[in-house]
Formats: sequence, C-alpha cells, structure tokens
Amino acid sequence: MTISSSILRKAFVLTLATLGLATAAEKATPPGDFYDEVSRLNKVFSEVNRKYVEDVNPTELTDAALNGIRNILDPHTTVFTPKDYEGLKVSMEGKFGGVGITISLRDNILTVISPLSGTPAFRLGIRAGDRIRKIDGKDTKGLSLDDAVSKLRGKIGTDVTVSIEREGVPELMDFTITRAEIVVHAVPYYGMVSNDIGYIKLATFSDKTLSDVENAIKSLQKQGMKKLILDMRYNPGGLLNQAIEISELFLKRGNVIVSTKGRTQKTESHARKDGMVKPDMPIVVLVNQGSASAAEIVSGALQDWDRALIIGKTSFGKGSVQTIFPLDNQGNALKLTTAFYYLPFGRCINKPENGIKGLKIMEDEYAEGEEGEAKADSTKKDTAKVDTFYTNNGRMMFGGGGITPDVDVDLSPMPWVVQVQERMAMYFKFAVKVRPGLDKSGVKMDASWEVPDSLYTQFKEFCLKDTNFMKVKSNALVGVDQLEKSIIQEQNYMGDSSKTITDTTLAARLASMKSALEERREAQFDENKEYIKDGIKRELLTAMVNDSVSTAFSLKRDEQLKEAIKYLSDMNLFKKAMAAPTKKQPEAKAAAKPATKDNKKKK
Repeated sequence: MTISSSILRKAFVLTLATLGLATAAEKATPPGDFYDEVSRLNKVFSEVNRKYVEDVNPTELTDAALNGIRNILDPHTTVFTPKDYEGLKVSMEGKFGGVGITISLRDNILTVISPLSGTPAFRLGIRAGDRIRKIDGKDTKGLSLDDAVSKLRGKIGTDVTVSIEREGVPELMDFTITRAEIVVHAVPYYGMVSNDIGYIKLATFSDKTLSDVENAIKSLQKQGMKKLILDMRYNPGGLLNQAIEISELFLKRGNVIVSTKGRTQKTESHARKDGMVKPDMPIVVLVNQGSASAAEIVSGALQDWDRALIIGKTSFGKGSVQTIFPLDNQGNALKLTTAFYYLPFGRCINKPENGIKGLKIMEDEYAEGEEGEAKADSTKKDTAKVDTFYTNNGRMMFGGGGITPDVDVDLSPMPWVVQVQERMAMYFKFAVKVRPGLDKSGVKMDASWEVPDSLYTQFKEFCLKDTNFMKVKSNALVGVDQLEKSIIQEQNYMGDSSKTITDTTLAARLASMKSALEERREAQFDENKEYIKDGIKRELLTAMVNDSVSTAFSLKRDEQLKEAIKYLSDMNLFKKAMAAPTKKQPEAKAAAKPATKDNKKKK
C-alpha cells in the first residue's frame, strides 16, 4: 500500500503544527525553516509507508494529521469532510430540502421534538413525541442522528416515507412526505412583553437574519413598540456581513461597527446608512456565556456607541475570523482562523483561551497554580494589568475578551430534582403520554389554561415510577455511597474483613441518611410545585398549540428578561445605567480603530 504524494503533502503541512507543539511546550525551541521541517516530516512519513510492520491506511494517517491541527492552533480551526462542509453551508444559508421536523434521540429512539409550523410534516399531522421507527422501510434502530437527518433531507419535490409509533395508537403509522424548501428562521419568536416594550429573539446569523429582524421590527412598531429588547443569549454567531447589517439597523451612518486584523488581512466596517430604528429608542441587549462571534459584534458595537444597555452574563469571547479554503474537488475544506475582531474603540472580542495557542495559555496558568496557588490567589487580582477602553460617551470598559454586561444578572440556582427532570426530558415525555387523553376529553389548550393539581400529581407519580429517573442520585446520596465504600475499605485494611459494615452500628446511621435524602427527593416536588406546573404547561403548549405560544409563556419566568423590562420601564434607572461620567474621558474620542499603543490605555 502506498501513500499518494498529494495526501502526504497535506498531512505533512498540517501535522507539522502538531509536532511543533510538543517541541515548543517542552523546550521552547525556536522555529526552524518551514521547508526544512516539511522535508524532515516527509522522511518520517516515507519511512512509515515503506517499512512499518503493517500496512498504513493513508486516509487514517491523513485524518490523524488533520485532527491534530487544533492542538497547536485554536479550537475554531478545523478541516471539513465533504459532509461537514455541506452541513456548514446549509446552516449559513438557512434553508434546505427536507420534511420540517426537529428530531433527537430519546431513550436511543429517533423522536420528533417538534414539527416546524407550515412545513410538509406539520401539515400531515406529525406530532411532538412521535417515534420514527422506519425511514423508507428501513429500521432506524442504531441509526445515528446525523445519518437520520441525511436520510430525511433531500432534493425538493422528492418523497420520503416514515413509519411512526405514536402514544395511544397500537400500530405503526406510515406518512409519505414530499420534501420542500425548509427555511430556518433567524428570529424564532418576537412579540410585545408590555404595552410599549417589544421583544425579539435573535437565534443565529444566517442569510435570512436581516430580513427576519427587519420584519420583526416593523411588526412590533405597528403594535406600538417604543422600546426594544434584543435577545441574543445562546446565539452562536454566523455570517459577518449579517452582523454588520444588523448593527446598521441601530447605529448612525459612518459609525465603525467592527474591525478585523490578522497577518494577511485588515478591514474596518462602517454603517453605510442611518438605522431604521430611531436613535432615541431605548434598547436593551441580552447576552450570556453562550453568545458568541457575530452576536458579540452586534452587542459590542451597540455598547461602544452607547446605543444599548447590555444585560445578562459575560459572553463567550469568540472574536476570531474564520476563512474557508477548499482543499480539493471532492468537497474537503480547511476552516482557518485568519484574524481577530475588534470593537469600534479598540476592544478585542476574543478571549485568550479561545485564540491562538489557547491551550498553551491554559497550561501555563495551571502550572502557575501548582507552583504557588495560595500566593497567586492573594496577589493576582491586585497586580494583574487590565486593558481599559472607553465608550463614545466615556463609560469605562475592560478588555480581556467577551462582552461584559452593564448589568450583571445571576440566575437563581435550579433545585436538584428539577435539574434532573429537565435533563432527562421528563416534561416532554409526560406531555407525549398524556396528550391522547387530553385530546379525547376535549381540553382547550391555550395560554390561559391552568395545570390542575390532578395532572401535577400524575406527573409526580410518572417521575417516581420511571426507573431511569430514580437511578439518578443527588450529590449528597453519591457522597453517602462513597462514605460507605470508604468504611468498608478501612475495615478490610485493618484486618476486620469478617465484619462488614452491615454488622456495625454505622449501618443503621447510613441507612437513615439515605432514607432522609430520598425523602428530600420527593419533598422537592412539592417545594417546586409551581415550577413543575409551568414545565408541564410549557411542553403541552408546544405539543398541542405551537412554539410561539409556548415561548411567550416561558418568558414570564425569565429573570434576565424581567431585569431588562425593569430598566426599560423606569427611564431614570435606564439613563443612570447609561450615563457618562461627569468629565468625559479623552480616550472616548480616539480614532475608532483596533487597539494600538496610541488608542489603548492601561490601568
């Protein structure tokens, strides 16, 4: 078996980076000549190919080299297979040929999470909770989620037949679905959260984002919107041009939105026109640790120009530019980090751990902690130098990556039993189980419907009878189990192996502790009765009405959204949070360019 020269060249170039990591980490060896290093690696690969004890699969060797590239570069640089590359293009275009359902694996069974409104599957009556047992007559057992998606997607106008297992129906139901263009909306929900406050959930930045947001704004303005909440929590980002165009909706012509700077590229993007939203409209942007990339560009630009109040938690800090380079005619491609994003007044969005040599930074931090953890804890915060920047009005902002909110809002801790219910999709499973009975009894499901106590009791019994649910132990129960094991090990070590823990007085105490903690499991149901009722209602609204009604209901419990509404409902509070210092800082008028020695001030 031989390795083709083209495969070797790709493997050599990309694996070179991986080999360099170990060298740099261990001895900090200065980099050698690139072509000399490639030649050295070429000899290694050649010897492996000719003399290794067994044949070497060139594809596996190349894949190993390509996968290793992330170890020396950054988490966002990777190599796409043709399938991966096609998936990326679908996510960026926001449309594809399919049936219109969201699916997942529930108990290792392919399950419909929800049909998308207006799609072929929705019109045929596919329901949330339906289990897909066959696709085109072939059993789905053991089928991965990616493979299932590939089988359901296809050319627009073609048919696919799915065999559905439904709660309350004794036999499989066959649905032949004609694939259509499925558009994934960047704005899955918008609506009024008060008489004059509009709300837009912006989920991603794809080709459709600008039109979706513009339509939402126009609709909300017709409904009397005077203030706006733009929710970009858990928005992973997407297309740069869409981030620029969304920012333009709220800024003035000529405002810098974002700059990029790398070894081979340097750009600066400005607003090309005045925004469609009036400059005096109060705006709150919601971000959290899941807001990244394009979402950080928009929120950061609005913060730098004092156009919006940022509320939530510090964002992810993914401020790097990726460029796609096709590698061949088969669809393989390299996604390579080529630059960093900078906000209008110099802040770099990227956190060090998300950037070049991020792993090395984390290793160094860990080593420092090992050498003098106590000393580091007492001095690090006081001695660390932090880059400081100023907004257009002179408000101080700190560097270090990510978007730090103007108002930090912590979420209340979720009780353990509720965490398990959410993690194991108990609300979803329960909604699937009880829906046939609710349909038969003629229950009118809408936002005003209230969950009766009898349904709450039924849900409690449903959870406590679920074997998998009951197997999950709290940290406290796990701790008691570990204590019991430690006591047994100690007895054996001390030569007391004939007398196990069950023969001692400790046994009764351990049993009592376990019993008390199990009782706490049941007690937490009643302590969180209202939350649980809301969870039941949320899933039934999703299954029996639609996602929009369910989302509107869920937002009523949203603590960060409540904080946004509080600030927008009290203009004195809002203006105070946005206020500039008494004396405007001169740095606020600095040229809107990436951070340099001239426009960056250190504290």
